[in-house]
Amino acid sequence: MNNKKTVPYLLSRIAGCLVLSVFLAACSSNKPIPGMKESFITEIAPNGAKRFTFTLEREQRDIPPPASSQPSSQRRMQQRAGGIGGASSRRVEDYFNWALEQKMLETGFCERGYFEIERVVSVYGAEVRGECREGAF
Repeated sequence: MNNKKTVPYLLSRIAGCLVLSVFLAACSSNKPIPGMKESFITEIAPNGAKRFTFTLEREQRDIPPPASSQPSSQRRMQQRAGGIGGASSRRVEDYFNWALEQKMLETGFCERGYFEIERVVSVYGAEVRGECREGAF
């Protein structure tokens, strides 16, 4: 076999595998997180300002007792698993960002985009309050 032809072939195969794995990793963040529910509340102010609150939160039955009452071995297991129920705050934030954009596309509420007024993210959920760039007239 000719080594000069083999090396570029192997490099192209490795690059292809890397691209595929990055693509699959990006898609995996869109999977729903079990036990989470979402809400989308809109408001149109008298001056025409359009505001919204989008919330993704863990259902009450899934919330564990405070960490101080758990044995240290249980806390270590949760930390290794990436948070409570295996959902790290990064995974919650990734899913939240995707769900927020889907909700905006689905409802068409902010046709010209929006800006965030406030954002909170944790392993228990996330919430963003925002205002549309256009007003309601």
